Amino acid sequence: MANTLKLPLFKGLRNEDPDQLWFVVRDVWEAQGVTNDHIKKVTLVSVPQDRALTWYIKYSNDNLHAAVADIQKALNKEFGRPKSEAESIVGFKEIVMQPGETPW
Repeated sequence: MANTLKLPLFKGLRNEDPDQLWFVVRDVWEAQGVTNDHIKKVTLVSVPQDRALTWYIKYSNDNLHAAVADIQKALNKEFGRPKSEAESIVGFKEIVMQPGETPW
């Protein structure tokens, strides 16, 4: 009986790293010989769970013809961690502050 590799699940939790997810997903596709973008997109549907699934459904509906590379960029943008403290601070200000509002 042959071993089949399964794609990992991704819930979009803070302790999950989307870069690591894509590393594993690409390895599974390579091991299975999957090169067609359409097949990759079909198999990718089984990866998101919970919060990530809600995001994925909305993204897929809004971007029907997105390539796998586009999905990867969008998922990394949505669930990726800031690379530095400065990015964290900027991201926090962008989320919290409204135009014309002061931090106080």
